Amino acid sequence: MELTVTVVAVGLVAAFVFGLSKTAVPAVSAFGVALLATVLPPVPSTGVALPVLIVVDAFAIALYGRHANVRLLLQLLPSVVVGLAAGWALVRFADPAVVTRVIGVVLLLSVAGTLLRRRRPADDDAAPASAGGPVALLLGAGAGLSTMVANAGGPMMTLYLLRMRVGVLGFLGTVAWFFTAVNLIKVPFSVGLGLITTESLLISAAITPGAVAGALLGRRIARGMSVEVFRVVALTATAAAGAWLVVR
Repeated sequence: MELTVTVVAVGLVAAFVFGLSKTAVPAVSAFGVALLATVLPPVPSTGVALPVLIVVDAFAIALYGRHANVRLLLQLLPSVVVGLAAGWALVRFADPAVVTRVIGVVLLLSVAGTLLRRRRPADDDAAPASAGGPVALLLGAGAGLSTMVANAGGPMMTLYLLRMRVGVLGFLGTVAWFFTAVNLIKVPFSVGLGLITTESLLISAAITPGAVAGALLGRRIARGMSVEVFRVVALTATAAAGAWLVVR
């Protein structure tokens, strides 16, 4: 990988999307991942993205961290660790392109299931789903796997928190702490796989300003969104991310 003008220009836009995803709509991060992969090899590009994501994770914690739902995070953690381990094995031994498409299909099916649940008359008054239920655990494992394979755990986490009916600030705060922990756990895996190198860190540093700009804009957008609008935007972005992962 080389630090070229094209890589920096496209990388700044991709990083901008990362920043926007951390402070407004987490599901759109998949588009930043895909964009970065147009100017860098797809698998090594995840090593470039990871340090940038960690920087904006810290930004998101500063903004929303105090609103996080710690109970949900603790209940989700075991299944996420399983997903991370599975993702590491897939990156090492399987074709990441095939795995990425499978993740996209799962996202589309999950969005369809969420929409069907929302159409039921009783859903408006129903209690939130169990945080430790089988669907929630599968989404947690899926988030760990997809973030390890393609830095695309945002859509899975979005579906999980929508299922839990978390408010906007609680959603963003919980996501901030979740991905801070997950991305820090991913660092030794990524170093061991040769995804984070001196060259990749130089590119990461060059495109990080784009992430900060995206985070600042995302903060302004999130302030003006109601819970219902936020959920519609989150579901739409998740469906779009799933479709993108399938066809990219």
